[in-house]
Amino acid sequence: MKTYLKTFGRMFKRHATRLVSVILMVLVSVGFTAGIGMATDKINASVSDYYFAQNVSDLILMNTEGAFSDEDVSVISEHYGAENVLTGGMIEFEVSDGRAVVNDTEVALTGVPDGMIRVYLFPCDDPSLLTQNVPTVTTYDIDVPEGAIVVYTERATEQFAQQEAGARFTLSTTLHETLDEIEYNGVTLAADLDVTIPVEQEYVLGGTLLNPLHMAVRDDVSYADDPASDDEEDMLPLAAIYYVFGDTLLSVPATATVEGTITDETFMGGMLAGTPVSEAQEQQVEIPASELRNQICLTLPDRGDYTLFGIGYDDYVNGEIDTIRGLLADDTDVQDAAAYYEALTLHENFSFASFHEFSGKIAGIGYVLMAVFLFVTILVVLSTMTRLLDEERAQIACLQTLGYSPVRIIAKYLLFALIGTLIGGAGAYFAGLGLARIIYNNFEWNFTLPPYTSHVSMTFYLITFAVILIATLAATAIAGAKLTRQEPADLLRPKTPKAGKKVFLERIPFIWNHLSFKYKSTMRNVLRFFMRFLMTVVSVALSTALVLAGLAVLDCCLFQNIGGASMITISIIILIFAALLNFVVTYTLTNINISERERELATLMVLGYYDNEVAGYIYREIYITSSIGILFGLPLGCLLCLFVFQVMGFGSIPGISWFVWVLAPVLSVIFTILVTLILRHKIVRIDMNESLKAIE
Repeated sequence: MKTYLKTFGRMFKRHATRLVSVILMVLVSVGFTAGIGMATDKINASVSDYYFAQNVSDLILMNTEGAFSDEDVSVISEHYGAENVLTGGMIEFEVSDGRAVVNDTEVALTGVPDGMIRVYLFPCDDPSLLTQNVPTVTTYDIDVPEGAIVVYTERATEQFAQQEAGARFTLSTTLHETLDEIEYNGVTLAADLDVTIPVEQEYVLGGTLLNPLHMAVRDDVSYADDPASDDEEDMLPLAAIYYVFGDTLLSVPATATVEGTITDETFMGGMLAGTPVSEAQEQQVEIPASELRNQICLTLPDRGDYTLFGIGYDDYVNGEIDTIRGLLADDTDVQDAAAYYEALTLHENFSFASFHEFSGKIAGIGYVLMAVFLFVTILVVLSTMTRLLDEERAQIACLQTLGYSPVRIIAKYLLFALIGTLIGGAGAYFAGLGLARIIYNNFEWNFTLPPYTSHVSMTFYLITFAVILIATLAATAIAGAKLTRQEPADLLRPKTPKAGKKVFLERIPFIWNHLSFKYKSTMRNVLRFFMRFLMTVVSVALSTALVLAGLAVLDCCLFQNIGGASMITISIIILIFAALLNFVVTYTLTNINISERERELATLMVLGYYDNEVAGYIYREIYITSSIGILFGLPLGCLLCLFVFQVMGFGSIPGISWFVWVLAPVLSVIFTILVTLILRHKIVRIDMNESLKAIE
């Protein structure tokens, strides 16, 4: 046991650099994919918790032909419970130069910005009494002028301008009516009368609120199509949102002008028929908000059994829409009750739909890039462990001669791989948490964020970590089993060097004959170990492809104004982790190459080669192999960009700026040069005596 532990300790000391490489590879790969996956889950969970906490409506029924009747409301309330039903109204109109048409009536407005205006009407007297879509309210301490109606506005954002406390708005219009009778000396007579009523209502701003249905800080849209766009789904942006509470939308004294003629021919033998009428009447003009009750907000009673937009939620909501259609059809005796109303789910809410869409895009990017990161990481980690076992041939032989079983011998290397992977995986989890929080906070560019959930999300982390761990341990076990099946005497002998043979360039005399001896030697070394060459090329190519994808997404966001600020951060994160992976891959494979060839390099030193010449012997191979990998990385990156663009729903290969195609390989070259500079000391400080004392 003592000997076993000593060999184990020496292995850790001798291969500390490889242990660090395994840790870094797992940390970067699992940390990135776990962070992307956690961000998606955290976004969904945070929004779900917030929407349930604010009792956001699962459904909003919008009457497209007028107002819902008392019978409609009663039927819905009886089925779902009055506590789950909130009635109200919503009107939209476009203001231009202070004028608008509201429900076919021309009005003049002051203090209201130009653009699409949305007004919500609620029957309760105060926003604090709302039972659904519970807002965050800021109330101003103001003096309300006599006759004015207090209104609230949506909180100030990049889209909605800041409005001063107590700001006043006025609505002026002339109401037109026709009457077919008139009171004359206490008698009702038939008549043909036109009534004009000029009214002017004053409103005062009593506070602001954050409606959970309006979390977006920019680009919140109306339900009106944008005539300037060819896309039918493009809506006009909102300029302001106002909220009116109570049952009165307009209540002012006014002087009505009545003009026309009496047409009654029955009274006094028709003596008054044709008599002109022209008089002024003082009256109180009122428009109750209930006349505009075109919304029924509904929270479904059994929604607690679901996570918002989780498995089964949409089916549950759609099933309740069918139920409502049947209830209203029975109530109105209309065969198709949906003819006069629309059922709006949270999919039709801009803020939530866009928030959820960004979340989906992040998840999609995570799925695409997870496969690439995993493949590169597994490839390099497997290479690290299998080459380590080859270098430990003598140690394995010694343990065999001491009577250790193959299982115990392999267990030592499995433990080495397990420790490196576990340390990297543990760090990756916390790196993923931090990355998820960065991504989530970055959404403040576009949304007023709900509180960050404490929900623990480990799906992406466990999947990626488990794949890497299983693959690493399996490969280590297979390679170890292959070695332990050999006789100790065979293991104590150095591996037979691979026979040299002509490379394909030698069949092209025009090129081969013009190469110097050192480059001929380099090309033979590069292609002599084909699997090592192939593994390096594939790893560098995939790393370069990831860098190209990150730059391409960043290019779309920065220079083509596509995707928004939140996607900029995602693209920067992709680029940073891709660059880290590229660097770690190049460093690990180069370091392994140097470690395997210490005796060869020591021989060159003994023969009198200078430090720069010895370093150049390795550098040329690294640069050639990396350059080939970078060249293959460009078409692979193009393919990866296609997948990413398709998932995100924006961007195209022709739209990528020319400098991206230049910058991606340049960055990979820079990483390669940095690696060679960092590892130069390892080459020039090789102990010639120790390296040349290896068993012949």
